[in-house]
Amino acid sequence: MRHKTLCGFMSLLALMWFTPAHAANNDSIPALSPTPQFDMGSTAQSVTFTVNNTSSAGERIYIMRFRINSGSTFNAATAAPAGWTRTAFSTTSVTFQATDWTTSILAGSSMAFTLQLNLRTTSPDVTETLRDARATFTLDTSFGNGITSNGTRTINTPGSWTLKSLQITSFQTTNTSGTPVSAIAAGASFRVVITVKNISNATQSNIVANSSPPTQTRTGTWFSPAGNCSLTSTSPSPLTLAAAASGTMTYTCTTLATDNGTVFFTANVRNGTSTATSRSGNSNVLTVSSVTVAWRPITPAPPSCLFSGNTATMTLRVTNSTAVTITSVAPSGFTLTSANGASTSSLTGPAPASVASLVSGAFQDFVWTVVVTGTVPVPPTTAPNIGVSAAATYTSGATVTTPANSSTKFVDDYVVNLNPTSSNASSANQELTWTVTNRGCANVNSVAITLAPNWIFGTDGYSLVADMTGTDIDTWTLAATTFTAPNAAGRTPVSVPATSTYYDGNYALLFSATPVTTGPSTFTVRVTDDNGAFVDHTTPVAVNAFDPTGPNLTNPSVWREIFQ
Repeated sequence: MRHKTLCGFMSLLALMWFTPAHAANNDSIPALSPTPQFDMGSTAQSVTFTVNNTSSAGERIYIMRFRINSGSTFNAATAAPAGWTRTAFSTTSVTFQATDWTTSILAGSSMAFTLQLNLRTTSPDVTETLRDARATFTLDTSFGNGITSNGTRTINTPGSWTLKSLQITSFQTTNTSGTPVSAIAAGASFRVVITVKNISNATQSNIVANSSPPTQTRTGTWFSPAGNCSLTSTSPSPLTLAAAASGTMTYTCTTLATDNGTVFFTANVRNGTSTATSRSGNSNVLTVSSVTVAWRPITPAPPSCLFSGNTATMTLRVTNSTAVTITSVAPSGFTLTSANGASTSSLTGPAPASVASLVSGAFQDFVWTVVVTGTVPVPPTTAPNIGVSAAATYTSGATVTTPANSSTKFVDDYVVNLNPTSSNASSANQELTWTVTNRGCANVNSVAITLAPNWIFGTDGYSLVADMTGTDIDTWTLAATTFTAPNAAGRTPVSVPATSTYYDGNYALLFSATPVTTGPSTFTVRVTDDNGAFVDHTTPVAVNAFDPTGPNLTNPSVWREIFQ
């Protein structure tokens, strides 16, 4: 009766599979999901039983016996859990006993037993179980004077596992020459090589991957299509293997020049009838990174403007952002454009034309120069500009061309207008006003006017200038014929054509005398920004014959002459 009463007091649960030499998992689960998988012929494979004592009468489990009769055997390395002793062992049976009543399995508690298995070789795939697991109970609380058994309970065929006939022994990415690699340059091709071994005791025919091409797991930014790998060969072909023989299947994959990130592949294999299969395997992780191209600022660049007549220096930086050395690096597809009145001449470059190699993380600058001309239109609208574009080619298993990169640079200038543009000879108190609109690349700090011959300037000058807030101020200082901003806040800011926002200043000089002879007079206006860069503009004035019969009719001097 005692034996019948104890039949409901415990249950055996949870086989878990672990790779050799890994610690057991002590989780208890009601069923094996998924069923553990092992390679045929492998040794010291771990399975773990969690024994749950569900007794409601307080019995303790103090002996556990496990038996196997599937053809696989127990490994001698099978050890008892802490507080227990292995009291009997054979290749088909192993028994454990608690060393003390305190280490036995109390009612309502659990204990994990890890069994090491030596697995048999057969064919095709086969599912195995233990023969049984038997628990022995006691109500004794002292083991010192012997233990009285309250009975046993046996669970037949607890748990199951599957033996696999095929084994993936290598899952490696290589370059196109077959050398194993863990990193490639984007744009290059690579291979995925799966090596398969027949670990059953019979020939396995027409071996294929369950997922062909293998499933890809990617990180980072990839633009290649998902199906960018294809099966290119098997060895032998067809892939039929005798017992213990190995063969390979090779996939060739391509990347785009813009791909960046990592990838690894997952697959399992099977014979043509799916009776012989393998456990799932993962490849190594392959890093894919790109070569980048970017234009450095076209010089002269801030703080220096690019003015008409300057030589522009254009620098394309090619950086090897990959983890491998690339070779035969050169610019590709260089184009130079000009727009809105700009023009170019005397193009040179690139220098150098190419470099033999760039190691990982290195960069190379390729330089072109060109003479730029162009005039900012009046009134100021869209400024003239030049544009450059180029890619780079390199070799990393294959010749790759990067995406092109482009850059634009305005031809900077200051729009200088003069009013009036004519005067009369031998005039007194003639006023000339220069309006300077800032279409440069920095704030205007000073405007210096070099006088034309025979124009006599006294000391009377005046300015009304937009400052950094866009407010008109009249506090610029005048020394000789040079106007200078009173401070940094008083400088004239850069105009913003995109928003139709233009900043300028009016600079007026009053002349006590004009030339006595007629003809053209030329003034030079030097505009200097807050970085010290400057540009000169010439402004002509026509000197006409003086009318002795009436006042000087040239405005605004006529008004000065009337009211002097």
